[in-house]
Amino acid sequence: TYAFFVMYAKLDRIDVTQDVPLAERPEIDHWALALLHRTVTEVTDALEAYDVYRAGRAIESFVDQLSNWYVRRNRRRFWKAAAGRDKQAAYLTLYECLHTANRLMAPIMPFITEAVHRNLVRGVDEAAPSSVHMSDWPVPDPTARDDALIAEIDVVQRVVGLGRAARNSSGVRVRQPLSRLLVRTPDEASTAYVARHEAQILEELNVKAVEMLALDAELVSYRIKPNLPRIGRRFGKRVPAVRDALASADGNAIAAAVAAGRAFEVDVAGETVAFGPEDVLVESTSAEGYSSAEEGGYLVGLDTTLTEALEREGLARELVRTVQEARKQAGLEVSDRITLRIEGTPEVAAALDAHRDYVMEDTLTTGWGGAGWSPAYSVEHSLGATQWAIGLTRAEKVG
Repeated sequence: TYAFFVMYAKLDRIDVTQDVPLAERPEIDHWALALLHRTVTEVTDALEAYDVYRAGRAIESFVDQLSNWYVRRNRRRFWKAAAGRDKQAAYLTLYECLHTANRLMAPIMPFITEAVHRNLVRGVDEAAPSSVHMSDWPVPDPTARDDALIAEIDVVQRVVGLGRAARNSSGVRVRQPLSRLLVRTPDEASTAYVARHEAQILEELNVKAVEMLALDAELVSYRIKPNLPRIGRRFGKRVPAVRDALASADGNAIAAAVAAGRAFEVDVAGETVAFGPEDVLVESTSAEGYSSAEEGGYLVGLDTTLTEALEREGLARELVRTVQEARKQAGLEVSDRITLRIEGTPEVAAALDAHRDYVMEDTLTTGWGGAGWSPAYSVEHSLGATQWAIGLTRAEKVG
């Protein structure tokens, strides 16, 4: 976490006096600041009650959200070559979050927070207190509070988390685009949140479209089996009858009851028998052509059918990944522009023909190496039978 703090403190020297009013910042900045000031309240209340553990958990949760959502979703804003109010707003929001979080951690981690303060704060503002322990304790800003927006993004993150779980179980590479994501939510409000933030979900899960399912729609079938160490002791010779009754019962209803921790009843050879969630094992199977995940009333299903166009785009994303690795191995800075050349098998050429602009934009490429061009760094990669070679050189800075 602190390596992340220091990296972004050094990445670009921002002008902390050049403010961008909150009303002029994008919604994701509003979310980050709302979450920040809610965390300030939680940590302050916890420390005043001498509950260091609860304070630490609140800070940990906030830093995780900041690094794994805010920073990742704003990479293009941070990478912008030209200065502007949008880039300044992104950096100012990040700076405020890091500065405030560092002060919240100071009582718990006094020495590390002092080192971060000298780099993060004193490095850009000589008028700032000479020590983090001489700084004012953060005070929640009521104008930044937006519990409704935080609730919306919580739903989005839940759908994204289930989508990632579904992709992991499918075996399809993360960088392989898929045609659509089917989503079922437990209520109309959550459905509206998904629709409002559809663009974020598409980008996070690398899918082309989101389709909402009806509340009674099912993409998963369930097989209910007895938990024999518990059932065997209770039913003895009746275990085969219990197994048959569970197999023929409504699997969806039982799975829902187990997920909610509720007891349920099943007819066993003419007798109504009550079971607890721990009495059964639930096995789920996705519908053919889909990979699904379900939790807490949310259900997502990824359409795993691949077309040639999707496969070419997936290969283009693999090319971007390997170029990014090559940039690191070549010792380039995150913001360095490059001249690039990629050569490989016919699949690579087809992917570049369709997605060259995307590859260049995401790798900060300003020029394409032609005949006679010699790269400063080169490396080879393969994906199955597909092979390619990467060559790159740091581009000369202009101005």
